[in-house]
Amino acid sequence: MTNKEFFIQMWKNEMAPTLSAIKGLPSDMSKLKYQHDEKGKKATELLSHFLGHAEVMNNAADTFIADEKTATTPFNTREEIAAYFEKNAASLIDKLSAVDDKTWNEKTISFCLDGRELFAYPMRDTFWMLMFDIIHHRGQLSTYYRQMGVRNPQIYGPTAEDIEAMNAGKK
Repeated sequence: MTNKEFFIQMWKNEMAPTLSAIKGLPSDMSKLKYQHDEKGKKATELLSHFLGHAEVMNNAADTFIADEKTATTPFNTREEIAAYFEKNAASLIDKLSAVDDKTWNEKTISFCLDGRELFAYPMRDTFWMLMFDIIHHRGQLSTYYRQMGVRNPQIYGPTAEDIEAMNAGKK
């Protein structure tokens, strides 16, 4: 298995936990204004940032420029958020499947923030970094759910509520 094939496999594996995190959001979108402290991001900002990585990678697969934006993407519903992620995540699989290994391993991606280049790495390194950043920020978001009035979604395994229910069934 090549590095690119492994990335695609792991990307596919991470789609389900990310969708679980999206579907676990409160239906009342005003609750996504939750912010744990003044330096922390609001839930809407976290979502826009990490889900935007899939779109950034899609664009970078064509242009070799990964241009992150500081402006947040406005979302109106959980369903809209899920559709945005699913569309970009699936498109990325298609695009990367067509990329040859030499391009994946050697073609430089300029990583920019609002059009200003911060660094340039091979496509392989840039895309792994962005996927790991999605996982990282999804983990941050997982600490917000209870404060937003909803239970934590299952991401990699059972939640505290799931464990409690399992233990209650044993008695």
